Order: sequence, then C-alpha cells, then structure tokens
Amino acid sequence: MTENDEFAEALRTGPFCRALSMAAQARGLSLRQLNYRLRARDASVSAMTLSHWQSGRSVPEREESLRAVEILEEVLALPTGSLRRLVGSRRPRGRGVRSAVPLHRRHRAWGHPAFLPPLLEEFRDSLMKPVRKIELHETFHVRPDRCTGRLVVRELVEARQDRTRTMIFAARSMPGVAPPLVVEGSGCRPGTVLTLDEEGFSLTELVLDRTLRRGERLAIGFVQEYPQPIVAENHHRRIAESVGHYHGEVVFAPGAEPVSCRTWRARTPENRTTGWTTVRPDARRTVHVSRRNAAPGIHGLHWTWE
Repeated sequence: MTENDEFAEALRTGPFCRALSMAAQARGLSLRQLNYRLRARDASVSAMTLSHWQSGRSVPEREESLRAVEILEEVLALPTGSLRRLVGSRRPRGRGVRSAVPLHRRHRAWGHPAFLPPLLEEFRDSLMKPVRKIELHETFHVRPDRCTGRLVVRELVEARQDRTRTMIFAARSMPGVAPPLVVEGSGCRPGTVLTLDEEGFSLTELVLDRTLRRGERLAIGFVQEYPQPIVAENHHRRIAESVGHYHGEVVFAPGAEPVSCRTWRARTPENRTTGWTTVRPDARRTVHVSRRNAAPGIHGLHWTWE
C-alpha cells in the first residue's frame, strides 16, 4: 500500500486524526502554518488543539471547532465535507450520563466516524454487556475474479456479566456499496441488523444460543457474505478490546494468488500502519496473521496482483 493509497483510505474510512495528519503532511504544512491560516480566516483554534486533533487525544465538537474543520478542508485542498464527515458527534457529559465506555471503545475502534454513535445507541443494552473474546479466528475468501467472497468467523467468548445473551458485530465494505451481512451462525443467530449503505457499514446483533452467566464461555461461529462483491485488496480486523489470540487468514481462489502480500498493524486507529512483514501463500493458497494478546487497534493483510 503506497502513501497515496493510505491517504485515500484515511479520507474514506478515517479516523479523523489520521486523515488530518496525512493531509497536512501531504501539503507540507506544519501545525504553526495551519494555525496561522486558520487565524487569517477568523478561526480561533490553537496550535495545541490542532496537535491534539492530529494525535487523536481529542476531536472537534464545538460549533467553532467544526467551522475550523471546514476551513481546514479548503486550506488542505480537500473535497468539501471529507474531514467533517469523519468527526464523531458530540459526546455526552455530566453526572447524569450513563457509563458509555463500551460504546466509546467501539466508536474509537472504527476511528470516530460521525455516523456511528446513533447506530451504537440502538444497541446500547447489548454493548453495555460486552463479552470478552478469548479466541478469534477468521477466514476471508477471495474469489477467482479477485472480489470479496465470504468471511467465516469462529470465536470463543466469555461473559463479563450475568444474563448475557447478545453481542454486536460490525462490518464495512466501501462508501456507497451495500455492506456485508451475517447469513448463518453456529452457537448464535443474527438478530437485529442496522445498515448504512451510503457508508457501506452494518451492525449486526448476534443472539447467543443460551444466556451466559458471568465467567461462562461459549464457542460460536458465523458466516458473512457481500451482497455487492468488490475487488479485494486487503483484509483487516478492528479490535476494540484485547483478544487473547487472534488468527486471521486469507484464502485465494485458484488463479487469484497475489504477487506480494504483507501483514501490518496499527496499535490504535490514530496510529499509522507499522510492522509491515512480507508473507507468502502456502500450498493451500493461504496467508496468515497470528497475534497473541492482540492489542486494541487494527490488524491486517494487504496484497497486490501487479
């Protein structure tokens, strides 16, 4: 994946901090220079605030900050709305607000997209009883035409609270393309599904076969398919909370084997991708990425045919 590819991906899927940082770097503008250009247009945002936006320590929320984001799009020669759409909605504050840590973790895992909080609120009850993932194994299939095939997931989960019966699975394709959907399950079944086709995003409530007590474990599995297959150039897993053992593999159909393939990771969505390691398909045309105690962030595989 080239720097241009990473930049385009950041503008398309976020997070806001990464897109802003890469845009400023592409234009060769420092924090001081960005601050000067904002002040010249009567936008009062300090260099420290800009630094926090780029590092992911905070996101624009106030009206004047959102106006500054729109000005930044002009200064950085970006399409109108490209940064603004990556900014999450204002977070609730105050003593009367229910704990929303699980929701914020999931929001952060996807890079704070603005469209996600309302969807997460629809599943608040399920998200407030998150399961712990002991093991996560997934197999992504690439079809002969190099397009997205099915994703087969197996998990060993552990309840953190009594009376746990559901969990949430998020998936994304590309903006404007119908998102992938869970079509079958073992140990669970798909329940309520919310989709946002303009963002290519879906949230699926997985209903467990039985209600779990705190500390009880259950092995589940499910299959996800793409209603509108797209060319598959990478596969990655966004992890909101540490997973005991993560193993991902990509199986290429005969004739669709890549010329090169590399694994990568980002410790948090705010970080740039690191840890690029070249891997080769085995005799089954399969490449693997395996991590013990996989930290929150993004773990993935990227390949090319050229």
